[in-house]
Amino acid sequence: MKENLHKRILTVLLVVFICAALIEGLNLDHQNKADSPPFRYYVENHQETGADNLVESVLLDYRAFDTFGEVMILYVAITGILILGKKIFHPNEKKEKEESKEVKKT
Repeated sequence: MKENLHKRILTVLLVVFICAALIEGLNLDHQNKADSPPFRYYVENHQETGADNLVESVLLDYRAFDTFGEVMILYVAITGILILGKKIFHPNEKKEKEESKEVKKT
């Protein structure tokens, strides 16, 4: 009974967190201004990347590092969630495996 309550609380908290993250993401103030500092930087310095044009320099050079970082963050987050999920939903799995090995030995 108590274990089910913990699972329900965890599920509710997870849903609330995801909803809050989605709402915050939708409320971001997206500014597409041509006079913004990042835009000026890309336009003035895209030759240093060695790309043929501005689009290639942004997508292949600047964004490549950002994308790699995002992939690493997602990998670490998913790994952590899987580890925590295994500990929360299968806390006695190690004991059960050891007990089954002992039964097989006898």
